[in-house]
Amino acid sequence: MKKQYSTILLFFSFFFLFNYSFSLDPIFESCVPNDCGDGINISYPFFIHGIQDPNCGYPGFELHCNNRSTILHLPESNFTVKHIDYNISRIRLQSSMFTSNRTDHCLSTIRNITSDPNRFMIDNNTTTKLYSISSCSSNVSRVLEKYRNRLCENEEYVMVKDDMNFKNLTDGCGRGGKIVAMPVELGGGGVVDGGNYTEVVEKGFDMRWHAADCGVCERSGGRCGFNRTVFQFRCLCPDRPHLVSCKSGKIFRFLLYCTH
Repeated sequence: MKKQYSTILLFFSFFFLFNYSFSLDPIFESCVPNDCGDGINISYPFFIHGIQDPNCGYPGFELHCNNRSTILHLPESNFTVKHIDYNISRIRLQSSMFTSNRTDHCLSTIRNITSDPNRFMIDNNTTTKLYSISSCSSNVSRVLEKYRNRLCENEEYVMVKDDMNFKNLTDGCGRGGKIVAMPVELGGGGVVDGGNYTEVVEKGFDMRWHAADCGVCERSGGRCGFNRTVFQFRCLCPDRPHLVSCKSGKIFRFLLYCTH
């Protein structure tokens, strides 16, 4: 009789799990890691617009797919995502102007990067600034001609901020000069000028992000997300969202009880 009772309980237990597995929470299903076709895995705190539910990631961490590339929109600038390291919260970006078919690469057309410091922060340990200096009101010395951007139809000069000629160039350009800057990876000590600056820009640069830790939720079998109504982190689980982690342990304890 006891054996028959255990068999009945075991049957209903597996029946329960079978139904449970086929009635997953829709947000949990929507937040399966995905990509834009470039092989870059997209998951919390990021989410892909139009493919993943916005609750899969943090506000401001929205990514877009464009011609099988992953794009991050920052105010007035678009960047192609080259790599994401979820272990150290670091994303590598490249200016989208260098991934298009444009032949005129005038850096003066870019905008200084502005981002919410509560979300993204440029990694100053691995980056420096590349400056574009244009619209000069006076003639620049021929000694500085090597810094002239050869890919720009207009008169424009490029150099990194720690170049010993930076002050000479900005002073020679005059008060009417336009100066914009973009982050680039720290080089190996060579001079960056108008002939090789594209090599530096194409490498991209790193930014760090700030978001609630996902480890506890993931270890419990959940997927991390965000409730935009209450503006709080949520652990998205097969049954429903939870505050910190999934409560799947109760199911396994129930099965263990039924088999003894």
